Amino acid sequence: MYRSVVILFEDGSLVNAVSPPELAIHQGDWCVVECNRIPEFGQVLELVEREAAPPRKGLAPVLLRRATLQDQARAKDNILTGRMVAKTVHKRVEEQKLSIHIVQVRYSFDRSILHITFTSEERFESGDFVAGLAHELQVRIELKSLGVRDAAKLVGGMATCGRPLCCKVWIKEFVPVTVKMAKIQRLALNPGSISGMCGRLKCCLKYEFDNYRELGDNLHRGGAVARCDDGCGCACEQGEEIRQ
Repeated sequence: MYRSVVILFEDGSLVNAVSPPELAIHQGDWCVVECNRIPEFGQVLELVEREAAPPRKGLAPVLLRRATLQDQARAKDNILTGRMVAKTVHKRVEEQKLSIHIVQVRYSFDRSILHITFTSEERFESGDFVAGLAHELQVRIELKSLGVRDAAKLVGGMATCGRPLCCKVWIKEFVPVTVKMAKIQRLALNPGSISGMCGRLKCCLKYEFDNYRELGDNLHRGGAVARCDDGCGCACEQGEEIRQ
């Protein structure tokens, strides 16, 4: 038996780590975890007791310790330093006229790696960019490409409904969303009204799709004769005036 710990990193990614049984750790605690021999800082989201044998050493991230006050201070300093370095990254992107959009720049906990997250609609040759930036900043660079939906989940924001983006608050995995879902719900196929902040179709089109599809399969079509306790009538289309 061992404890599996789900840890949230600053970039929004989740990691499943193994916690030593003697370590006192609780949900919500800040912690330091080792991933591929690199220490990272994160927050414990979930603790699960596993009855199976623990993964072999080296195959899974390992929770090193509950974060001390010094660890938390260092993590905050890494964030501030990362913001300053981000200006240099953006400047190099502009100078080289690269067709990428920088989403996030962050250091690993020990500052041995600078993680750069970006989006790009075109193919991006990163060799010269990474080599020049690594030489200037004297740090190892790791690039990570994200889709626009994942980028929106990472950055967050306010949706058109006035609430925080669902992908930032609670959606863990994206599901396919199609124009067919909007058509079945008889929504106006206006890109401005059915597209989210990421520019893709809104995730919430999926929420009531199954109900609309079920109702569409079972309810009468427009113009069909409908029978009820009060007699017969003609089923009308949505928005059509009902005449007595």
